Amino acid sequence: MAKKDTYLALLRRGIDESTAEILADAGLKIGEIKKLSQDQLEQNYGLKPEIASSVLGAIQSGPRESGKQRFLAEVLSEKKEMDRIDEQRFKRQQKDVIAEINENRERLRVARLEEFRAQKVIMNRLGKTIELIVKIETNHDNETKDEQRSKMRDQLETRGLEAARDHEMLELVGTPQDIVDFRRKIVPRITLHACPECDDEIEPAGSSRNLDDMENFSFICWECGHEFMAPMAKVVEKTLAESRITVSSDTPPRLPVFEPPKEAKSPTVADMLRADLEATGASAEAAEAAVEESAITGGLMSIDEWIDQTLAVHNYIQAQEHREDFIISTGAGATKFNKWMKKAGLYFNKQTGRWTRWEDR
Repeated sequence: MAKKDTYLALLRRGIDESTAEILADAGLKIGEIKKLSQDQLEQNYGLKPEIASSVLGAIQSGPRESGKQRFLAEVLSEKKEMDRIDEQRFKRQQKDVIAEINENRERLRVARLEEFRAQKVIMNRLGKTIELIVKIETNHDNETKDEQRSKMRDQLETRGLEAARDHEMLELVGTPQDIVDFRRKIVPRITLHACPECDDEIEPAGSSRNLDDMENFSFICWECGHEFMAPMAKVVEKTLAESRITVSSDTPPRLPVFEPPKEAKSPTVADMLRADLEATGASAEAAEAAVEESAITGGLMSIDEWIDQTLAVHNYIQAQEHREDFIISTGAGATKFNKWMKKAGLYFNKQTGRWTRWEDR
């Protein structure tokens, strides 16, 4: 162990490997090498004069950062020589390991999927069992014959064992009987309303809603014809009447309100000429004359003018009939026909294939 420590210590001080091996094999330690002279290193250990002097200088100066970095670089960059057979064997083993990892990953995915499916099946089965228990308990309480009650009691015992088994597999909180009590006793109390006149139970899901009073959640008792409000509706109305929230009309909204996008309209040739002439400082009469002349001799009309003119004549625009006239009159491309119709705010009927205005559809 001392030889290895001396060898590593010499390497960290920047001494080459062969010299470090010679000194470490001789059984010298760093403290002993410090006490030696250059002549002793040359005569006793066979070192050359320049190497002996460099060894003494390195040991006197202590560990150097460059020596550490060179030592680590040599250790980390060391690469074992492998023949071609070993290299092929290593690559084959690597492929086998990767394939095994992928198989285990797929197996775990399938196992999680099957576990989810099993829990879903168990949950559905438990729900059906609970429904049967609720039905049997209801019939058991209403049954007058002892024979039927004993049969129902046996069925309840069997269904209870099935529910307990599924309940334990799902690791649910509580007991199966808690679920049964909730389905059979608590839920009807929540959903059923009693008439304040005759105490007849009314189910909100049924047809007992007062259709003449749709603004309020009121019911009609079919036994006595009494109209009454649901208790929860009274509580909500009382809370709304005593509301502590005040809304000021001067308060701006908390979130920014964005204006709807405006309809994009391409400027006509006359508008562009008018803007250019006004920018150059021409008079209004000259600008108007130039605009009228350009409208007469320009040869192309704007897309909005073509749409208004075509709708005034035909009351609709259809691609098969008017595409060629659209290209010739406006100079737009053939592929931009539907885009310009949509940008102009027209409505497209898929059955007829015609573009019309929204108010004319």
